[in-house]
This record gives sequence, structure tokens and C-alpha cells, in this order.
Amino acid sequence: MDHLIDAKLYVQAAYWEICGLKPWRWIRQRKQFVSIAEVTGTVSSISGATVTVSVAITPSMAGRKFMIDSDGIPCRIDTHTSGASTFTLLAGSYTGEATSGSFTIFQDEVSTGLTDILAFPIVTELHWGDDLRLVTENELAKRFPRNVYGTTRAQYAAFIMGSTIRMAPWTKSARLFEISYNYRPAALTFDGTANDTPVVPQDSRIVIAQRALSKLYSDKRDARLSEANREMEETLARMSATEATFAKPRIYLPPGNRVS
Repeated sequence: MDHLIDAKLYVQAAYWEICGLKPWRWIRQRKQFVSIAEVTGTVSSISGATVTVSVAITPSMAGRKFMIDSDGIPCRIDTHTSGASTFTLLAGSYTGEATSGSFTIFQDEVSTGLTDILAFPIVTELHWGDDLRLVTENELAKRFPRNVYGTTRAQYAAFIMGSTIRMAPWTKSARLFEISYNYRPAALTFDGTANDTPVVPQDSRIVIAQRALSKLYSDKRDARLSEANREMEETLARMSATEATFAKPRIYLPPGNRVS
């Protein structure tokens, strides 16, 4: 029984690894999401962590970021009731110098609403047609330490959680984005039903078993590892060759050269 469980674990791990290995056309998925528009107004007063503004705000701003424009310090909003003109900050008190003036509430952390992103995401802003430059969270923090400036055209983004990205600069208005990505298929059930069919093309599914054997032989330090890897690489090469047929062949000419 233990060997059967181990075998299923190796096969399942191999299945997801193959799906996330390259941006295969058969595993790509596309969804859309909308960024969050900024809210602006005037601060009436700040007392500790409680902020009072001049107008009632709808919907709830809880979870977004607040700053007095003259200070430029982004503070997370802890609690706010939709329709109220007061809210509390997550920090114990506001640490800026100003206690009144123009404010901006924004959200640079946007949920894609997806839970199945596996690999190779591409995020496109559909108003301009730009692809956001996806970087690591650390690189984004170095480029935009506070990220307090909004624009109509976001340029960079980083995944900070499984389904949430931080945009920089953030968008002043709500903008439509499309994300394409390798999705994580449902786990195999090993019961022979329709839900147990891998999404890998039928003529290439042997690669799942080959990858599982490679992982097993590696863990066991088995001498058959090199042969298993060779067979797997051959199958992956055939799969890559098939993928290449779905793109028009192009010839690259270095600058200064021409076809005559």
C-alpha cells in the first residue's frame, strides 16, 4: 500500500512539473480582471489612527492605502464602513506631519481572482495593449519603495501572493487587464474516470511516467537515472518541436544586413 501511495505521489508531482515546464499552448488559459480606481478628497482631521474626511465614501475602503498628498506616506486602512466618512488606519497612529489637506486612497495590490496559476503568467493592460513587466517582489520594492504615484498606464507588476499582484505605478482609474498563464490542472484521481485524464496531449503522455521514474531514480540513487533522463529529454524535444509548428518561421537578420 505504501508503494502505491508513493507511486501516485511521484506521478502527480511529475504531471504538474511537465505542465509548468514551458508555456505549452495546451495548458494556457486566459482570464480578465479590473484594477481599482483611486479615491480623492479632503481630510478634515486625524486623531491617532482615526481619519475623518469631508465626504462619505462608498464602498468600504478597508484594505486599501491612504495618504495625505503633502506627506506621501502610504498607510493601510484597517476598518471602514461603506458610506462612512471616518476610517481607522492599521498602524496605531498616523505618523505624518499634516493633519488635514488633500488625500488619496489607492490600491496597488490587485487580486486576479485566480487560484490555479502555475507558471509563465503574462499580464496585458487592454486599454493601451501594453504587457506589464513582471519582476520579483524584491525588485519591485527597490524600484518603487513606497509606490505612492498613480498613472493611467501601469508599467511593472509582481506577484506578492498566489493570486495577487502589486502594480507600479498603480492605476488612477479602473483598468481592464488580461492574464494568460499555464494553469494548474486538477489533481489526478487514479480511478480511470474522465476526470483522471491528463491534459497533456495523448501522444506525449508517456513523458509523465518518464519524469516520475526520473524523480524516483534520483531519490533512490538508482543507476538507471541517466537512461530515464535521456528518454524524457527525447520526448520533451518532440513536444517542443510540435509546439514550434504553431508559429510562423522567421529569419533573424543582424543589423546592417539585408536580403537581396
